[in-house]
Amino acid sequence: MNATTHAIFGIAVLAGASLLVGKEPPLYAYPAAVVASWIPDVDNPRSRLGNGLSRTKSPVLNALTRPASWILRTTSFVLARTVGHRTLTHSLLGIAFFVAIVSFIAPFSPNLCFALVAGYASHLVADALNTRGIPLLWPVGWPFRLLPGGVRSGGVAEFAVALAAAVVAGYGVFYNATP
Repeated sequence: MNATTHAIFGIAVLAGASLLVGKEPPLYAYPAAVVASWIPDVDNPRSRLGNGLSRTKSPVLNALTRPASWILRTTSFVLARTVGHRTLTHSLLGIAFFVAIVSFIAPFSPNLCFALVAGYASHLVADALNTRGIPLLWPVGWPFRLLPGGVRSGGVAEFAVALAAAVVAGYGVFYNATP
């Protein structure tokens, strides 16, 4: 799936999970879920985050984002060389590592922690719809798919899935916002 589809899934899963627990997420939770939905692909140097942060026309903004960009590129390089793409970060073990890392945020902002975990999990749900599936039980390499044939990335079927997820996300955001 592409970065846009993952972003839509991040919002949809956050909105849906918020409806299930009966608590409206704050507005800052939605962009956090979007960014977290891109994190599992950090193991791919050509991904949205694996390539580092984009340079801007502002030298001040570039100076502020350069350390994060360097960390993202280094992490991407190390993961790509050691475990490869769609392995650790696309598994239950990857979710456990991610939850362990962001759990330090929970005492200060449980909403942010919830949004980050929902975004990360949404990525795995979206990729489980893909033809390749995900190695949910990595290092055991069995692919896990939610659909028998899967959805080809970048095709019309992915667009239809993203559109359906956008409808779910819109409903969830609207329903969460109404008193």
